[in-house]
Order: sequence, then C-alpha cells, then structure tokens
Amino acid sequence: MGRALSRRAFAPLLWCLLALLGCSASAAGQAREAPVHHALEVRLHPGAHRIEVRDRIGLPAPVSEVRFSLHAGLEVGLDGPGQLQALGPAAGAVPLVAYRVRFERPRRDLLLHYAGEIDQPPSSGGPGGGGPGQDPPGLIDGEGVFLAPYSGWYPDLPGRLVSFDLRVRLPEGWHSVSEGRRTLAADGEEGWIEAAPQEGIHLIAARFTEYSKPGPRAEAMVFLRHPDADLAKRYLDATAKYLDFYSSLIGPYPYAKFALVENRWETGYGMPSFTLLGPTVIRLPFIIDTSYPHEILHNWWGNGVYVDYRGGNWSEGLTAYLADQLQAQQRGEGAVYRRDALRKYADYVSQTRDFPLSEFRMRHGEASQAVGYDKGLMFFHMLRKRLGDPVFFAALRRFYREHRFSEAGFADLRAAFEAESGQDLATDFRQWVQRTGAPRIELAGPPKPEGASGHGLTFTLRQTQEEAPFEVRVPVHVELRDTASSVDRTLVLNGRAQTYHLKLPGRARRLEVDPDFDVFRRLLPGEVPASVSSLLGAEAVWAVLPEGASPAMREAYRALAEAWTRGRRLHLVDDADRGQIPPGSAVWLFGWANRRLPELVAAAGGHLSDLSANGLRIDGHRVDRGGHALVLTLGSGSGGALGWVGLDDPGAEAALERKVPHYGKYTYLVFEGAADTNVLKGQWPARASPLKADLP
Repeated sequence: MGRALSRRAFAPLLWCLLALLGCSASAAGQAREAPVHHALEVRLHPGAHRIEVRDRIGLPAPVSEVRFSLHAGLEVGLDGPGQLQALGPAAGAVPLVAYRVRFERPRRDLLLHYAGEIDQPPSSGGPGGGGPGQDPPGLIDGEGVFLAPYSGWYPDLPGRLVSFDLRVRLPEGWHSVSEGRRTLAADGEEGWIEAAPQEGIHLIAARFTEYSKPGPRAEAMVFLRHPDADLAKRYLDATAKYLDFYSSLIGPYPYAKFALVENRWETGYGMPSFTLLGPTVIRLPFIIDTSYPHEILHNWWGNGVYVDYRGGNWSEGLTAYLADQLQAQQRGEGAVYRRDALRKYADYVSQTRDFPLSEFRMRHGEASQAVGYDKGLMFFHMLRKRLGDPVFFAALRRFYREHRFSEAGFADLRAAFEAESGQDLATDFRQWVQRTGAPRIELAGPPKPEGASGHGLTFTLRQTQEEAPFEVRVPVHVELRDTASSVDRTLVLNGRAQTYHLKLPGRARRLEVDPDFDVFRRLLPGEVPASVSSLLGAEAVWAVLPEGASPAMREAYRALAEAWTRGRRLHLVDDADRGQIPPGSAVWLFGWANRRLPELVAAAGGHLSDLSANGLRIDGHRVDRGGHALVLTLGSGSGGALGWVGLDDPGAEAALERKVPHYGKYTYLVFEGAADTNVLKGQWPARASPLKADLP
C-alpha cells in the first residue's frame, strides 16, 4: 500500500493514553514561503482523451520572467501581456515541454489557456507498469481520469508550492476529486479549493456514486464506481473515528475532508485529503483496520508536514509506527508486529543491500522497504520507550505544529524531541539514522544466581555483529521463583560485552532479554518461526528441479526460481544431483515428485504427514494436489532455509510469482483454483530463543 485502514473500536487503553497526554488543538504552522496560486477552469472530454483549461496564476511577488512546464500533448497560449516561448523538452516521467514568459514590466499574475490530449495508459499489469512505488501515468478516457502533478496537466513552476481554486465541467453523471474542500456552483459545476500550500494538484474523475458524512474534524467522503451504501457507511464511520483519534493525538487534521476513492486499478495511493484504492482492495474485510488508518495518518506525516528528502524520508517509518504497529499493539499483538518487522530486515537486508535511513527516499523493493519502513518504525519505537509516552507525543505535536505545510527532516525531528525531553539525542539519531547495520545481541553463557540468599542475578550480554558496537538500551524481564512476580529493567549496552549484576526481591527463575522485540537488532536463529521471506531474501539460492517433471512444469518452476531471486545468485540443479549444495544454503525444492522431498517432510516433524503423489497433511489439514499450489519453508538464519513449491498446473506460475512475496511472514501457503485464491496459511512455532534462559 502507498500509505494504511480499520475494523474495530480502539481499546480503552488508547483513549486513556490520550487523556494522559492532555492533547489539545493547536494553531496551524506557517509555510516558509508563499505558494503560487492557480485559478483553474477545466473542461474534460473523457471520450476524446481531451482537456481544456484556463489558468490564472498568481505569483507571490512581481517578476519579469516565469518558467514552467506542461504536458507535450497540450497547445498553450497567453491571454495577457507578455511573450511566450517554448524552450524544448523538459525532464519528467511523461513527455513535457518547458516554456518561458517574459514581461515588459514585472507582474504578479500570468494568464494561460491550453488544450489537448493526455492519453498514457498503464504499460503493463497496472498503473505505471505495476512496479513498487510507481504511480499511474496521466490518463483521460471513457472509464475515468487520473491526472497527478507530475503528468503535466497544469503549469508547474519548479520548486514552488501551490494553492488553488479548481472548477471542473464534466459529462453528466461524472464527479471529480481533488485536494481540499468541495464547492458546487448553481449550474452544477464542481470545484475544489485548497488555500494551504501543497506540493501539487491531483484531478481524479469518473462515474462515481458519492457518499458523505459531516464531522467535527472534517467531512468524510466515499466515491464508489458501483453503488454500495453498506460499504460506504463502514468507511465513513472509520474515517470519522480515525480523524478524531489522530487529531487528538497529534494535532488538528489539516484538510477539510478525507475521501476514500475507488480506483479502476488495484492500487493503494495516498494523496492529500484522499486515498485511491482498488476495487478488490477496498472490499477486503481486513483493509479497513490495517491499511486505512495508515492512509489517513499520511495526511499528518507526508501530506501535512512535507518530507525534506535531502536528509532521508522519515514519514514512512513514523506512519507505519503510529498506524500499523499501533493498531497491532491495541490488539495485543505489538510484539509480534515488531518481531515481523525485524524478521523482514534480517531476511531482506544483507550487508551489500543495507543503507542508512538518511538515504531512504521511497520503497523500490523488499530491502528498501525493510530499511525505510521497518527500521524506521523501530527507531521511533525506541525513542518512545526511552522518553516515555507524554514526552514522545508532545514532541510529535511540537514537530507537527512547527512544520505544518512545510518541509522538515530528521534534524527537525531531533530538535523537537530534544526540546520536549531536555535530553541530548545526538547518539540515537547518529547511529540509527546515519549508520548502516544493526546490533546482534547474545547471552554469553547461562545466567547465574548471586549472593548468599540468591536474591541476585549476574549475566553477560555481548554484541557479535561485524560492525562497531552500538549504544543499546536493552529491556530484560526476570521471573521470580518464590513470589510468582517478575522484575523488568532496561540496561545500557554500549560495548562488545558487558556483565550485569541485578539485585532482586527474590530468587530468579527465568531471564528473558528483549522479550517484546523493543530493540532494533539482528534476530537470532530460533527467535522467529520459519518463513517464506527467509528464502525470498536470501543472497544466494539453490533451486532443485524435478528431473522427471514435464518440460512445461520444469519451465514453470525455473521461471519461479528466477523471478524470486532476481538480482541475486541462483544455482539450478536437478534432484538427481546430490552433494553439490553446501551446508547452510537456502534451498528451494520444486515439484511433488522431487527426490529430496522426504528430507523436508522428515525435518518438519509432525507438521507434515501422509505425503503421497496426490497430496499431504499440513498441521492436520488435508491438502489435495489437484487444483492447488503449495509453498512452505523450514528453518532460517545461519542454518539456512529449506523450502518447497508444489504446482498442479504450470499455468499457476505467474500468479504465484506475484502473490507469494506478499505472504512473506508465513511458514506455509496453499492457493486454490485458476485465480490462485489463498485458502490456507500459517506459521509453525519458533524454536527456543537463545535470549531466554531458565535458572536451575
């Protein structure tokens, strides 16, 4: 998803947190420079791919020259004084032409008219070719209109924020969506107004059915391509709930509305004051509780405070933390969510693919997402654990108040946290934002009771990563033997190894180091269940193809292996070739008749049984080979990983290639039918964690 959704009421704990913080509305911050204002009169002819526009551009100060760019398919003319000159092609994601207008005397306005065709459909699979982080191109056709700022549909003055007053004439039955507040003229002409400085202007239109619900924070709106009052009501109610929650937590919602807009493609895009989601996506039952609050929250982080990309993108990590992670936390699953975030970093980010948060701009694959989103959210979690909730959220409210509708970076975040906490956070920001890598924390030997009464505990923690030591605040949990109680402490580990002596109110029974995955670190083998991502992220993979399979099936398996290891090392061997694969390697076994399949079944213990040419049992569930595709894995970490893919139809390869990476945290997956619908998924339990130890 481009930014996140909601299903159930927030736990009372979260509302207690808001009361504790004493949240209150704050005044909007000021942009650092006045925006360029566009007064746009737009007429759309979708069937002809055509747009006609008049634009009165208001400039912050009188100038003698204006430079801008427009889509190459538009013919432009000047409606006022000045000389217009085409300068040639301009750089951009679509064909653009650069223009210059010169005035005899300095002016504060520029009047243009332009018209033409914008018709650039998706190249393959979806908008922008369907790749991660790509947006659709500019498109006007009979099914709808998608015009993003980069599509060149309005004059772009480089480096300037914009405000706008937009009026749109559409065919009968069509409705438009843009940033800001809706206006309706007496003649039915639609419009949108946004006075606050924006990074760009979107224009979306289609034959929408519109639903709305006014609220104290903003108006909730839903635009659906097919009428569905029940679906709309669920989203309207969720919108009101999350707008109220995040306004109380961070500061006033910065826009007049938030709208869910149904797209024609399966997308997850977050724009200022609305989100554009695909028709299947919005009807998934869990989306309203998982992805939707993420999309709404981006209107504070990213669309309310803009990212200064010169120092890295902080927005994705902070949004993931306060939306996805916080939602999991309220369900009692916060530790599991953070464990999975650490697992993704461990599986996808090797030393050769690592980079600091300060270099993260946007997601373009699993490794970049694991740094920008997962490392980012863990950084904010560690700050929250160190400073406490009142200070942490007060700092975020300060940051939002001071930088609303202007650019900000990690340095500005540090200033806000230091101002509220009174602490020097230079080390935290330097090692987690500027450095690569992560600590690998281990227990050096078993813990031992200490003192004559045994009411003490001594143990040693060490950092075993190749990189220099980090300064880490490590939570430890000690269960006591006689009192049925426990003790929690936070220890500072800032060297290769450090020995600790804890005084306790009783005899220790069990020691657990970072039991809730509160520290950004490299996970140890045994801390997490086996997962598909441990193979998808491996630097080098061995693919064992079934020698006896049909040519079509072998080709399907080979295509899967190549797709899942693109950009990394792949070794292809037949199941008859033994002894070639080094110990500790990541290995995919392909095919129901693979000669090495019994090794995997034996290693799975009781989780797999009744294997035959026609199917098997997974955790007691019978899975027939006919009509199914199966993916599962065993082991992870330094001991390597062993996975298996079994297809019944080679035609399932393309869908499996696309879908399986989205299920990376699971141990086993079963897909059914031509649509490859997931019908079974699960995780086998983790082995004993080496960071947990019982005392004799």
